Amino acid sequence: MSPQPPRRTRGRWLLLAAVAVVAAIAVVLGVQWWTTGVPPFTGGYGDRDILFDDFDGPAGAAPDRNVWSIQTGAGGWGNEELQEYTEEAVELDGEGNLVITATVPADGSTPTSGRLTTHDKWSFTYGRLSARIQLPEGQGLLPAFWLLGDSIDTVGWPAAGEIDVVETPNDTSRSVHHLHGPTGRTDRWSINEGVNMPAPLADDFHVYTVEKHPGRVILAVDDRIVMDVEEWDVPLPGRWVFDAPTHVLFSLAVGGVWPGSPDATTPTETRMVIDWIMYLPEDQIGDVPIGASPPKGG
Repeated sequence: MSPQPPRRTRGRWLLLAAVAVVAAIAVVLGVQWWTTGVPPFTGGYGDRDILFDDFDGPAGAAPDRNVWSIQTGAGGWGNEELQEYTEEAVELDGEGNLVITATVPADGSTPTSGRLTTHDKWSFTYGRLSARIQLPEGQGLLPAFWLLGDSIDTVGWPAAGEIDVVETPNDTSRSVHHLHGPTGRTDRWSINEGVNMPAPLADDFHVYTVEKHPGRVILAVDDRIVMDVEEWDVPLPGRWVFDAPTHVLFSLAVGGVWPGSPDATTPTETRMVIDWIMYLPEDQIGDVPIGASPPKGG
């Protein structure tokens, strides 16, 4: 009969096996986080309900507080911007529009403008989000419709990811579109696209769209796809972080590193006018063409 191994040896092997199992789980979770951008042990966001806001309400009212938060304050906002964001700069016009007003005083005093977000109130992981907007233009103005990852408060930027659905620094004859994500702990990667427009976007309303699918982001102006990026397009060692919930922002920045400072040609007052915003879950997009308006009645 073979002698049994000493208990101490058996215990050591059990400890090593346990360590190996924990290490294997950590590797699997790490690969999940690296490849999808979704932190381990977080629940998925339920993309089930259509969202539609046509900004109907009395003139001077704030947008729906159940969906939107108005962000306020100065301090550059990461881009050395000049404006102070105020509550008064964001309001309904009484005609079914949300208006963000930028004021650039001729005497050189601090400009004011508006910025609002759905952070901690509404976000989506996959599906189509569209907004019908009339963008302003002028030297030193940067209107934007964009998304940030919901993890922004915990992991910071660029780790949370940013999708710039549309920006038009200074001049709306050309639209610009970006994806920003993390490389390593603090560095970032960017994929950028600029598109010349047949007529200035400031001349009329246009529909700006972002579609998020697993491993893919599509951006469009009206029915024209202007950017289509897949996970494998990200330059190594960058990480794809867009298979996670993202929330919406509208902003009208003044000055900063990009697009530069206002000058004597900059209007004293400009308005970014948003007619509606609509979200369709991924399984409800169907044959609805990109850039389509919502059905009558919302």
